[in-house]
This record gives sequence, C-alpha cells and structure tokens, in this order.
Amino acid sequence: MLSKEFLSYIDKNSGYHLCFVNDGSKDNTLQVLKNLQKGREDFITVYDCEKNGGKAEAVRQGMLFMAQKDDLDYIGFLDADLSTDLLDFDDLVKTIETSKFKIVSGSRISRMGANITKESARKIISLTINYIIRKILKMDFKDTQCGAKIFSKDVIRIAFKDKFVTQWIFDVEIFKRMSQHFGLKKAKAMLCEQPLKRWIHADGSKLSMKDSIKIVMQLAQIAWVYRGKTSRNKRKEGHLSVA
Repeated sequence: MLSKEFLSYIDKNSGYHLCFVNDGSKDNTLQVLKNLQKGREDFITVYDCEKNGGKAEAVRQGMLFMAQKDDLDYIGFLDADLSTDLLDFDDLVKTIETSKFKIVSGSRISRMGANITKESARKIISLTINYIIRKILKMDFKDTQCGAKIFSKDVIRIAFKDKFVTQWIFDVEIFKRMSQHFGLKKAKAMLCEQPLKRWIHADGSKLSMKDSIKIVMQLAQIAWVYRGKTSRNKRKEGHLSVA
C-alpha cells in the first residue's frame, strides 16, 4: 500500500474521507492501517472485517459502513495499489458532483494522451470477456472491471445490500442490480463510464488462461442467478453515457 501518497492526498484534500478495509487479515495489516490513521481520525477510517471474505465482500462491507456516515454524499472505491491515480479518481468525483449520474465508473480505454499500460495478450482476453459482459448486461460498457468507481449515496444499498455471487467480477453484478431495480433504460442514464488518463497494470496480477476460464464460469453463474428477475420499471433500450 502506498501510505505516503494517501497521506499526502488527504492532507491536501480535506473534503475527502478515506476508509481502509482490512479483509480479516491476521498479519500486521490492521496495525499498519491504524498507524496510518493515527492523528487523522477525522479523515481516515479503518474498517476491520471479522473474517476473510475476499475483495468483493471487503468492498461491499466497506461501502455499506461508509454509507452510514451522514456527512458523505458520494462514496466510492479504488484499489490500494493506486493503479488508478488519485487525481483521476478526483476527476470521477467532479463528474458525479456536476451531473445527474448515480455511478461514475473509471475506464481503462486507450486514448491519445493517456498513460495506459497493458500487455497485448491480456488485452485480447479482456476484450473477449468484455464482449460476454456486454451481452449479459445489455449495456455498451468498454470496461466494467476498472477498480475505481464513485456512487451517489442513495444507490449504495441497491448495489451493495446483498452479498455478491462472485468474487472477481462483482462489478458486473452491481450494474446488473441497477438495471433490475430501475429498468435498463433508466439505469443506463444513471451510469457514466469515464476514461482514465492514467492506469498502470500492477505486477503479479496477470490474467492467466486458468483465471480467464474462472471468469467465464462466474459470468455464466451471474447470468443464471440473475435470470428472469424483472424490474419494477419497464425495461427499454437506452444509451450508456461516456464522459
């Protein structure tokens, strides 16, 4: 975890409150986080999960915990390795603050002037998986799995109240829950996919063929579990906004 970067950012941006989630780790992670929090308790929260539940459950519990704070209008998450730059995350916040979007999701779409690094083979696999995701969601998402998203507080329970079916691709479930709750057309109007200016592929997180098969299996699980669930609103086609 990049402690100096987080501390520097929170010291310069008093409007933010950081929450670090310890996923039931029994090593010294919790103590490291508490040391990071010391002296900045008004701006940094440490949430300790009772047991290890994986990333999806850690994110879910952290989001629901922060949603209980009355002074927060928007709540988001990003990876602790800062593969998404904090300044990019700030851009996501600015978009949701100045729009009617309920969720603004970072996207690792390659574009001129952006520092996006990803291996070619991994990119091909990712594109194939993304095609399947678009079919399941019926949304033209370029990148559902970017670990940087900001939510309006009033949709937190819709997105995170229930445990996720999958561990790796819970982001897909978030968008599926939105479309089932609000209807496809309305949900699309609430979502914004915003390209990042910088994203670095973290070492040690390469997508292997075995991982790809697991993801495809989890996508099949999502399609099965969420099958036939109808929204209270009539489902209609719409457009996913890209900022």
